[in-house]
Amino acid sequence: MLLLGVVVAVAVEIGAFVAVASQIGVLLAVVLLLVVSACGPLVVRRVGIGVLAHTRERLLRGEMPTRELLDGLVVLVGGVLIGVPGFVGDLIGLLLMVGPVRHLVIRTSGHHLARRVQTLRHVGRTVTDAPSRPSPVAIPLPPHTAAACRRDDLDDPPAELPDDKGRPDHQDQREPG
Repeated sequence: MLLLGVVVAVAVEIGAFVAVASQIGVLLAVVLLLVVSACGPLVVRRVGIGVLAHTRERLLRGEMPTRELLDGLVVLVGGVLIGVPGFVGDLIGLLLMVGPVRHLVIRTSGHHLARRVQTLRHVGRTVTDAPSRPSPVAIPLPPHTAAACRRDDLDDPPAELPDDKGRPDHQDQREPG
């Protein structure tokens, strides 16, 4: 599927180049591609510095800079599109440098991702999973799996794991006394 996407993207870029070259000439089309690809990093740097400044402001206020991190990711994708020669990629990359367009892309992607993410609740714990295909059936997790996923359990594994009924595998042997 990825290979098909790359082939389609290359075909679209070649078609766009032929269309532009037929209007302004091949030499001028090549120069235009090189100039946009060379100036693109300057635009990405300027936008990226602005995103970094907003991130620092949020961190100084003690807030999580979620929106800014997503902005940075979209700016990175736009920068890659600008850096690779091609009129369509340059156009999309430059559009991603515009704040309202970037926020629209983030919001639309977030809504799409939210529809795909499933939240499973098991024994008071939440496990979030984003399957490749939506599954109508929730898979229950055994109690010892949920307990083993806690961060503090990674350093000190439990001495004994419960069996399927929640009882420890071994019984404590206490000395009479």
